[in-house]
Amino acid sequence: MKQIIKIGLISIVTAGMIIGCGSSSSNSNNSSDGENSNPNSNANSSSGYKAQFKSKSIGDQVEELMGGIIGIVDEVGNGKMGDPMGESLAKADTTKVESQFSWNSTMDFYNNILSVKNVCDGGLEEIAERVDAIKTEEIEETLNEALALIVAISDHDGDGKLTTSDLVADNGVMAFRNQVQNAEGRAKIQKAIDKLADLQGKLEAFKPIITSGATETDKKETAEVIDNVIVKGYTNLGTEADKLAIALSTLKSNPTAQNVEKARTQWRATRLHWESGEGHIFGPVDTLGVDPKVDSWPVDKTQLDGALSGWDAELSNIDGFPVTMKGFHAIEYLLFGDGATQESATDAITRLQTPVGDEDIAEKIRLGYLEAMGKSFAKDIKSLVDAWQ
Repeated sequence: MKQIIKIGLISIVTAGMIIGCGSSSSNSNNSSDGENSNPNSNANSSSGYKAQFKSKSIGDQVEELMGGIIGIVDEVGNGKMGDPMGESLAKADTTKVESQFSWNSTMDFYNNILSVKNVCDGGLEEIAERVDAIKTEEIEETLNEALALIVAISDHDGDGKLTTSDLVADNGVMAFRNQVQNAEGRAKIQKAIDKLADLQGKLEAFKPIITSGATETDKKETAEVIDNVIVKGYTNLGTEADKLAIALSTLKSNPTAQNVEKARTQWRATRLHWESGEGHIFGPVDTLGVDPKVDSWPVDKTQLDGALSGWDAELSNIDGFPVTMKGFHAIEYLLFGDGATQESATDAITRLQTPVGDEDIAEKIRLGYLEAMGKSFAKDIKSLVDAWQ
């Protein structure tokens, strides 16, 4: 789940400070950002988590699966969409919009709720239908309605489908960060939020019913969710993360507009696999602190820009960086720009090769940082994939 993390701002971070970074950060919910703990300390307890999960009672399995999908519905409706809306149009806050630099926000929300459908269709729905077919049908209908209303927020061509072209058309007029700032867009967003609240209420009411109604014979269905949705999904995510790391390394070694476009496309592809798996944020993704490491937001642009001024081009390991200076959204910030306008790949190349500070003459600091972040990101995702085996 996404964590809005606030850490102390600095204007310049020297290479030595970066190496020693490991201080704690806290978000608005006071949850841990995972940076204080040694990832290896949880390795033994998280490795082989697939077998650990399957050894649980059916009631515990169903409860955890239901908790996962309820959690992401709540987060999307009340957090990701609700927080930027504010109390009124005058109080809309686009700094709280996730994936705001790439204008990918609405796609994120859609894939988050699609992750609920993935878990249900993957096996949980079969259990639910045996427990109460009528309630299951009602939930499925509400889920599909929620997905359709999210699409409607940014469906530029009105075809009932959400694509990247919808988000970037007319300089992002339909992107969530722009929709939240006009009355018509806010009305569409509010409809989606209301439907998600309806879905959350139905899921919460059904959770104790399905948990108590499931039997040990239903472990076949939960095993299918684990094998075919969670483990397979994370394996695919690992493949995409490796591709992103390669794309960022290629961009550094050969900085061209074409390679910017390839890296941006791969960022979106990797993002899709992460967001469509957020209906099951439990187990190693939590205990290993993978979620905050790869998906914390908002990016601390002040600290990130300061770090670039003190960046040592020879550094390649950024594992100790604060979580707001790495992962999906830090990569996004450098790849796509600040999101105020749709930056061309040609302009991005110029920006990425503009010297940072007096020492950055021969080295392309931003490109080096992107490459380092890509490698760190892929390593964090690999720890998640391995832990579920």
